[in-house]
Amino acid sequence: MNLFYRSILLILIFQLPIFGESFSLISDIGSSAQAIALGNIEGQSRTASAIFSNPAGLYLIRSYSFSLFQTTVMNDINYLNFALSKKTPLGTIGFGHYMASINDIAHTMIDEATQEFTIKENFNYKNSVTKLSYQRSIFRRLKLGLNLSKYNVDFHTLKANGFGVDLGALYILPFATFSAYAQNINQGEIIYKDSNNPDYEGKETLPLSISTSMRLQLWDFIFFPQVKFMNGSMLPSAGVQYAPRFIPYLKFNMGYRQLLDYANQVHNKASVGMDLKLLSITAHYAYERSEYHLQDHMSYFSLSYNFKLKDPKIANRFQLSSILLFLPSIYLMTL
Repeated sequence: MNLFYRSILLILIFQLPIFGESFSLISDIGSSAQAIALGNIEGQSRTASAIFSNPAGLYLIRSYSFSLFQTTVMNDINYLNFALSKKTPLGTIGFGHYMASINDIAHTMIDEATQEFTIKENFNYKNSVTKLSYQRSIFRRLKLGLNLSKYNVDFHTLKANGFGVDLGALYILPFATFSAYAQNINQGEIIYKDSNNPDYEGKETLPLSISTSMRLQLWDFIFFPQVKFMNGSMLPSAGVQYAPRFIPYLKFNMGYRQLLDYANQVHNKASVGMDLKLLSITAHYAYERSEYHLQDHMSYFSLSYNFKLKDPKIANRFQLSSILLFLPSIYLMTL
């Protein structure tokens, strides 16, 4: 990417979050390719990626579930998330990590001799969130989920972190599933520190995001309407999935969504995609047009894997995997 477009990118990603009042959530791009293809519907995932869109959806995990999602936006911003969840007698537990990064960003300065821009050094940008999840069935039809989120930002001389709390619920009927998901209900603060200036302290508030959606199945079609409220805007979305009975391993998705950019401007996007299931592994693909003219065709890929393992117990009580599951999440939380 040339210097002009990289400069625009830096203004959008760095300047607005540092001096703005509301923190930008990287997970708004979507939790998986399937979610993006369906219009970024929240609360209807059936894999470990539900950690990022409504942890109450983890009730569908029968044993273990793993999900992986990766994409590159504007040829420079790398998005990556992974999630792992496990069913236990006391509920479903899990953790997920979502990261956006840019490498080799040029820190420029004016050469006093030539009065031209020159590169002083290169640095990286990293914005991440780690979520610890717990889901439990309250009644047969009512499922609740809770997330504890740790946010981290690291670029050049600035570092920031903060905590958020998410709460989700699903209510299940024979003909439909209703979802409600509130992200950052504590509206915690992201605190910035500058290693070159011990007196500097910047603050941003984690935005409260509330979404309600429904899953309605009619014959071979599943409809997903949604309304999301964030930063004073109402953002409708809708998705349709076609699962032909004569091809049980293939599903086709399409969606529409409204979303906010870094300047809180509303944008409209349409998307299409498909899911291909092979044994216990499902591959997801999504396509949408981009407003960035140098990369106006965007493709997204993700994988989900549901599996079982022999799970030895410690002292005839605690399953070994339940303990091992939290070791990487505890490490990510301490970063």
